[in-house]
Amino acid sequence: MNYANLAQRTNWIAGSDYFENLPFYLTFCNIPGLNFGHPEAGGRGSAKLNLSGDTLTYNPLSLEMLIDEDFIIYHEFMEKIEKNISVDRGSFANIEFDFWVQINNNKGHKLFKMEFYHCRIETISDIVLDTTDDTTEYTLPIDLKYDYYKRIPNNLLYEKLGYEPGNFNLTESET
Repeated sequence: MNYANLAQRTNWIAGSDYFENLPFYLTFCNIPGLNFGHPEAGGRGSAKLNLSGDTLTYNPLSLEMLIDEDFIIYHEFMEKIEKNISVDRGSFANIEFDFWVQINNNKGHKLFKMEFYHCRIETISDIVLDTTDDTTEYTLPIDLKYDYYKRIPNNLLYEKLGYEPGNFNLTESET
């Protein structure tokens, strides 16, 4: 059988120990932002007091992954959910897993990796099948909630920024 090579279509890959068919090849991915919750407090004369943030909220991770021609990736996601959710009995088990996304440049070199911890599937969106569409590639759109993430830059990126790998202090040449 002549299968399409999904790896040729993207520079972003993802994966998790929770899933077996890896890596996932992404056609869309956001790098989640951060929201700092600053408390509202007024002083004398209704002047606003500048206080440091008291909460940190991570934006969701949204991605679209290429689906193989046999829809194995789709079926694996759905089986993981169906094993933990029983709609007829009303039982919804908490599905948590760690997930990572690696961003590569156009030459295929790793720029950085993001590791997301305690992920939960928030949304699995529709897969649109259209016989009039010229494309033969289908994607699985997913939104994930997570507790926190770690950004792991490539060591070459640290060197370009003037930092030692694993150390955010300036190198001696910049002091």
